[in-house]
This record gives sequence, structure tokens and C-alpha cells, in this order.
Amino acid sequence: MTLVEVLVALVIFALGMLGAGALLLSSMRSNQYSTTASVGIALARDYGDLMQMIPAKVAATQTGATSTFTIDTASTSSTPPSPDCVAATCTAPQLIARSIWEWSKRVQAELPGGRAVVCKDSEPKESSGLYRWECDGVGDLTVVKFGWTAKAGTSGDTILTATDANGAVRPKMVITLFGNQTDFVP
Repeated sequence: MTLVEVLVALVIFALGMLGAGALLLSSMRSNQYSTTASVGIALARDYGDLMQMIPAKVAATQTGATSTFTIDTASTSSTPPSPDCVAATCTAPQLIARSIWEWSKRVQAELPGGRAVVCKDSEPKESSGLYRWECDGVGDLTVVKFGWTAKAGTSGDTILTATDANGAVRPKMVITLFGNQTDFVP
């Protein structure tokens, strides 16, 4: 074997290792997205369970059945509603407020830079194909929109980064909550 053959073999080996490294990095980014999306799905399921637990008649005593479960975790107070509902007896509206507050805190704790918006929205995407935080309040089904901070991908990676022109994180996932439809359809 000549020195030229050895150098060519080393160059080919180095290119193969660079390709394997890029494949490994891409796999790790996809794994991070999948793991975080799984957490979001579990949180959405928990919120749907919360909606099913509280009948519309009870929810209507607070602010009206259509707005009781509409929240944005970005505007959730850091101070828990009073009373605790574990150490003290709560009324139905206090239990609803406490449960929604606790769920909001879970979103912020379990998703990196997490935010969730729960609302009625017939068209959650813009014409660009990216999801939007705003809701139109139209339709019978409630949706939950999740966004989180992802590690930076390539500049064209709009799914993983999902930021707008101002660099604000956009929703990465929208899930329809079916809940108890006979109870929650206005």
C-alpha cells in the first residue's frame, strides 16, 4: 500500500465519520422533540380529564361554561389561588381555579420554556403553515396549543425551532380535547 492510498482511505474514513456524526446529531434532535411532544400529549390528556371531571353546570357557576376552561399559561399568576383544596374544603369554583392553576404550573415545569393555550379555535394555523397562539373562539371543540423552547436546529428547521419573525416561540403542537361533548358544547 502506498502513502497516497493510505491518505485516500483516511479521507474517505473521515467523511464517513462526519456523516455518521451528522446523523447522530439529527437523531438526538428528533428524539428531544419526540420526548417533549410526549410530555405535551400527556398534559393534554390530563387537561381533558380535568374537563370531564367537572360538569358544565358546576363550571357555569364560575364564569360561564365556555370560558371556564379557556386559559393561557403565560398569564397564569405565580401565586396559587386560595384555599389549598387539599388542606381545606373548597367550593366548585375554587376547585376549578386551583386545578387549572396546578395544571398551568405543570406545563411550565415539564416543558422547557413551556406555554399552553386552551381555547376554541377553528383554524390554528396561519397561511405560512405555522401554528398561532391566538384563538378565534369558533367551533364546538376545545384545543390545547403547546409551545416550548427547542435547542437550535438548522436555519431552515421551522418545525423544531418554530419561532416567528420576532424570535418568539410559536406553538409546536395543537391537540383537540374531546372531553364530555354533551356537557361542554354550548
